[in-house]
Amino acid sequence: MPDPVKPVQGPHEARPRHSGWLGVLALGACYTLSSVVSLYMSLQPGSMATIWYANAVAIAWVAFSPWRLAPLLVLFMAVGNALANLVVGADPLEILLFVPANAAEVLLGGWLLHRAGLTATGISTPKRLLALLTYGGLVPLLAGATLGAVLLSSAGMGTLGDVWLVWFEGSVIGSVSMLPLAFVLLGAWTQGRSIQLWQAPLFALLMVTVGVTVLSMAYLPFPFVYVVMPLLMAALLLPLEGALLVTLAASITIATMQALGILVPPPVTYTWQQGFFYMAYAAALVPAQVLAAALAELRDSHAQLEQKTIELKQANEGLEQFVRIASHDLREPLNTVVQFANLLASDHGPALPPSGQRYLKLVHQAGMRMRTLLDDVLRFARLKVGETEAPMPVSLEQTMDELRDAMAARLQATQAELTIGPLPVVLGHASLLSLLFQNLMGNALKFVPPGRAPRITVTAQTADGFVWVTVADNGIGMEAQEIGKLFQPFQRLHLRREYEGNGLGLSLCQHIAQTHGGSISVRSVLGEGSRFVVKLPLA
Repeated sequence: MPDPVKPVQGPHEARPRHSGWLGVLALGACYTLSSVVSLYMSLQPGSMATIWYANAVAIAWVAFSPWRLAPLLVLFMAVGNALANLVVGADPLEILLFVPANAAEVLLGGWLLHRAGLTATGISTPKRLLALLTYGGLVPLLAGATLGAVLLSSAGMGTLGDVWLVWFEGSVIGSVSMLPLAFVLLGAWTQGRSIQLWQAPLFALLMVTVGVTVLSMAYLPFPFVYVVMPLLMAALLLPLEGALLVTLAASITIATMQALGILVPPPVTYTWQQGFFYMAYAAALVPAQVLAAALAELRDSHAQLEQKTIELKQANEGLEQFVRIASHDLREPLNTVVQFANLLASDHGPALPPSGQRYLKLVHQAGMRMRTLLDDVLRFARLKVGETEAPMPVSLEQTMDELRDAMAARLQATQAELTIGPLPVVLGHASLLSLLFQNLMGNALKFVPPGRAPRITVTAQTADGFVWVTVADNGIGMEAQEIGKLFQPFQRLHLRREYEGNGLGLSLCQHIAQTHGGSISVRSVLGEGSRFVVKLPLA
């Protein structure tokens, strides 16, 4: 049995547009009409069981109605049941015995559907559709068939097993055929949604489905195999409600041909053997319904994705605006602070007391740190909004040589040993890749224990159109539990007084690698060093 959807809290919280006397009368009319059709077909010579569509309509109606109206709805359903049986000339005793089982089936099905939460969520997923067929079809049908079989067999109208089987077979087919469509249409009506059913593709597929069903049932062996084909086509091409309507049309066509004797089921020795015929009947209908629900879920997900894309585009536009503001408006006052701090230091520095000189130095350092942070934030923001040009071939050896020259003074000051192995040409952006490896090499020079000369090794391995560039160092390393937050923005593993930085460098490296269709990972041993591995596409 499928897992129930989380139930809603109050009873029937959907806004019932079909409540009141109008809804009660409409249910009575629909139930009576569908009952007359089902009973008329069951009286024809070719029928083995009554394909009962009426209870499926009533179950969906009760599920979407206020629970206080349920007894009144069931009363009018019972009246409709009795009228239908009188129209076809049924025995009055049979009428009295039919009503309790049908009423119990409708009440139980409507209550289970509401408790499963399907009236609030709909059935536009395979899981919810199967939940509908289970709670609104299988479970109440088992109860109704059992109660009806007990009542009818007690009155001498057949054996318990035979009556139960005939009742259950016909009700299952009717429920599988009618319940999903009735549920979708009533749900749309309750929520005030319009459904455009009569469109050219739907009309064409209805004609094709009826034609294929008639031809296959009349002339072809294994006819249900051919019936499935137009149903699957409808599931692929139509919205959920259209596919469910085509499925119902196929079911009614099969039932009509069986009643008219055009479709002759295979002979059986025992009554229970006719169940195989109805199993094939149901198996021709359910797969197309499940496929239609799956595609409806896919369409809903696609619509949500498009909406998220629009929202993301709007957010990126806001971020681009921030980048433009930060590039000009934020930088201007910061530059003013730094410049005037320099002027004060050069013009009046000697005249200031030691505390004033120290304060002025702190202002200058804070301004420079803020400038560096602003530059990193701008780079990070531009990467997030995708402000990059088309990728071009980039020589990593040339990039590393340029970095070696740019960092020569720092390498000499720290007495670092830098070893660069052969490196390939990759597809990317030279400035971004230079920034990536500059950050990695800068960290390797910075995060070193006191008294230890940095040792940096850059190597590469290629395979399957990618290169894995490893930047290894002999620095302080890190513990395994710290690696998870290493690439998060503004995450610092050490105090600023121990090691300078703003916590954006490695996050920037990760975004650069991802922008190039690659990745970055790290392996580290505390006190021994780290190995950063950057995956990039080859040119």
